[in-house]
Amino acid sequence: MDTKKVIQERRSVHSFDPNKKVTDAQFKQLFDLVKLSPSGYNLQPWEFIVVRDAANKERLKAVSYNQPHIADASAAVIVLGNKLASAHAVDNFDDWARKGYFDQGTADNLKKQMKDWDQRDETTKRVWTTRSTALAAMTLMIAAQDMGLATCPMEGFEADKVKKEFGIPEHYEVVMLIAIGYEAKSPLPRVWRRGYEEMVHREKF
Repeated sequence: MDTKKVIQERRSVHSFDPNKKVTDAQFKQLFDLVKLSPSGYNLQPWEFIVVRDAANKERLKAVSYNQPHIADASAAVIVLGNKLASAHAVDNFDDWARKGYFDQGTADNLKKQMKDWDQRDETTKRVWTTRSTALAAMTLMIAAQDMGLATCPMEGFEADKVKKEFGIPEHYEVVMLIAIGYEAKSPLPRVWRRGYEEMVHREKF
């Protein structure tokens, strides 16, 4: 993997070849990389629904402002963030203790702390899970590019309707959708990007 090349060549693709499909083996390879994404306290709040069936993609398209690339892509991935910090806390912190990062007493205290975090206000929980889950989404897009796949992250959807259509529990945040498949045509030149001097500040804003 040439990381620089992958980042330079990754594009948000809106034109997918509907006849080329991503295989089960490719999805397994992809998500085995995604699971290595960083997250706060390693709590890994992300979940993914891979929508591949044509009828289901049409259902998702209908609650995503009828964006055509949802249906044309091989799959659309619904990226979810669990708002409950305690969801994976036991497995996570017990593993840290077993591997010597800290003792079991510290692990148990952290598990209790995550239960307290579950009681935080809704906005705080949404921001918390979105931060980590967005990192996993970016890993997905970079890994897909390295595998020769095209992606498009999407924020145009009606979250409540997505939840209803796909049976998503209330304590999950719909962070984004990602269309994934094979690009149908050569991309146009890359659009404008802000330069180093404009976006990087030194010591203060």
